Amino acid sequence: MQYLTITKDMSLSDLSNIVGERNLDYVLNANRLDRSVDIGEVFMDRPIEDIPVDYQTRMSILNQFVGSSDLFEKAALGSEKDWQALDQYNCFTDAIRIPVEIQLPEAEGVLGNYEAVTDKVYAECMTSLKKSNSIDPSIFAEYNTSFQVGVSAKGVSSSGSPFEWFAIPFGEVCLWSSFEPNEMLNFPVYPQNLDDGVNANYDEMPEMLYQYEPWKVYKSSGPREITFDFEFHRDMWTGDHRDGGANDLIRGCQANCYPNYDGSLVNVPIVTMYIHGDNYITGVMTSCKYKWSGPIGLDGFYLMCNLSITIVEVSPERLNYTAVRSKGLIG
Repeated sequence: MQYLTITKDMSLSDLSNIVGERNLDYVLNANRLDRSVDIGEVFMDRPIEDIPVDYQTRMSILNQFVGSSDLFEKAALGSEKDWQALDQYNCFTDAIRIPVEIQLPEAEGVLGNYEAVTDKVYAECMTSLKKSNSIDPSIFAEYNTSFQVGVSAKGVSSSGSPFEWFAIPFGEVCLWSSFEPNEMLNFPVYPQNLDDGVNANYDEMPEMLYQYEPWKVYKSSGPREITFDFEFHRDMWTGDHRDGGANDLIRGCQANCYPNYDGSLVNVPIVTMYIHGDNYITGVMTSCKYKWSGPIGLDGFYLMCNLSITIVEVSPERLNYTAVRSKGLIG
């Protein structure tokens, strides 16, 4: 996910030169903007309703940016107006959203470094939000928000860190659960494949006299149902397969197939799969399957695991032709 800082005097031509003429309409649609010569002024003058943004909404907004520490920090330390702009337009007061299928080169004014936020910074920010609906700026002064991920092909490297050789996408593929809003389940790998789609459902009217084709009456669309398949090694967390990282991930996924009971009330968890910081699907988990395979580790248990989870969409927003048409593709 990337954002582009914008000034009030930026023209449509300036924006086109940065994103490319063929991408211009995609960028404008993603930010709900029409073509205008003085695009910077139009963007800056958009009405932002003075509606307080609660801590749950702020958490949800920050969860979009876990894959890019600069965006996470900018959002976390933003003003009340910035929070309102993110809530209402999904962009900052001074930065427009770039659709995920468009990749801008690193340059001044381009935000989105794809360096995942550290677990410490993430946890501190969420705790701060929950306590006071604000984030203490000292969190970002205390911790270094950049971190390198990967697993050494030889175990622990000469520097003492097992993270050196192969990039592992911690913070890029995450599962959020409404039952644990301050925590994310991080997958050390990308899904093996992404099989997505949607069905439109119609009812067929009874046959009518002199009507040669059946009449169709719209009934519903969806829901989307996506199965994510992951294949990972137990060494991919810290380099020591006895650290319990794989077990925590599997148990976390399993738990989201079960409700919590509060007297006669049955509470069902809502989960969101984030990929590159983007909400890929929100819904209920209907399946969690796993299969262990060799080799055998030092603790006498298998090291390889195939994990498969299925999520059926419960969309957090109203979906119609216009809303879906303006969505970008997964990057």
